[in-house]
This record gives sequence, C-alpha cells and structure tokens, in this order.
Amino acid sequence: MLRTRFLSVTAASLLVGLGSAAPAVSEPPDATVTVTSPAADSVHPVNSSLFVGWRNDTGQEVDVWLVQGDGAGRTQRVFKLASKASSKPASELVAAVPSVPDGTDYTVEVTTRETGVHGYSAPFEVGPVPANGPGVGTGTGTGTGTSFDSGSGSGSDSRGAPWPSLSWLQTQDGHSPR
Repeated sequence: MLRTRFLSVTAASLLVGLGSAAPAVSEPPDATVTVTSPAADSVHPVNSSLFVGWRNDTGQEVDVWLVQGDGAGRTQRVFKLASKASSKPASELVAAVPSVPDGTDYTVEVTTRETGVHGYSAPFEVGPVPANGPGVGTGTGTGTGTSFDSGSGSGSDSRGAPWPSLSWLQTQDGHSPR
C-alpha cells in the first residue's frame, strides 16, 4: 500500500512537470494586425452590411469586434462581429451592423486570440445616411471600402471598376449578371 501511494505521488509530480514544459504561444517580435476597412468617416446604418478587411502577419486566428469610443480616449467593445476568423495574411468579412446607438466614434478592432496583438480601423459613423451626403460605406478618409452612389444607381468597387447601373440589373429579369 505504501508503494502504491509513492507511485501515485511520483506520477502526479511528473504530470505537473510535463504541464509546465508546454511551449508558450508567441508571434514574431514585429507581428502586427492592420485593419484596412471600413473607410474613415464612412456611414453605416443599423442592419446594413459592414465590410471589414485586415492584414495579419501573426498566423493566428482573430476575433473581430465593433468598438465605440467615449469621447475621452477610452473605448469599449460593444459587439463581437466574428469569432475565430481567418489566420491568413489578408482577410475580409461582411457582417451586419448590430442594433447600437447612432454615433460617430465607432471603430472595428481585430485582435488575435492567443497573444492579443490587435489593430483598429479608422473611425466611422453608425446612423442614418445624410440625404445629400455620401452613400453607405463611403467616406473621405483612407481605406479600401466599396463606394456606391445611391442616387444614380451606379458606383465602383474598391479598385475603381464601375458597377452596372441599377436599371441595367433590373432589366435582366431578376437574374444576376454573374
């Protein structure tokens, strides 16, 4: 019986020792996450599509958060847009803007799951699009967002390639041109 107790204690100490020898998750010393869209000063109504793009050289999966500033330099995560998103070097996703109060100090945070390396988008607005202002998802700042002129029914993608007019799409009997 004494021998059994001795083996149990020895086995337990070996397991504890093995657990502490597990390698820690680390990233290269200069690893970064850079959020490339949505565009600065863009306007996104609740329930509209929000295009989020980022570069990630950590090799780790990321979580994507909608973040709101309080005007005093502090931010608060208000909604998780995506969990365990891609670990690829360049990624994007489309999420619906959740029901949050209108405001001009929203950003998107993309953060790695294991080490907390993160990046933020430029500030954008959640709220109604002004009648004579920019279209949904457009802005005057930097970013790779998609622009669309809702008044004329035409616009361009992030590369500047023109989209067909809405009237052309409507004449196709409901079939997508692609």
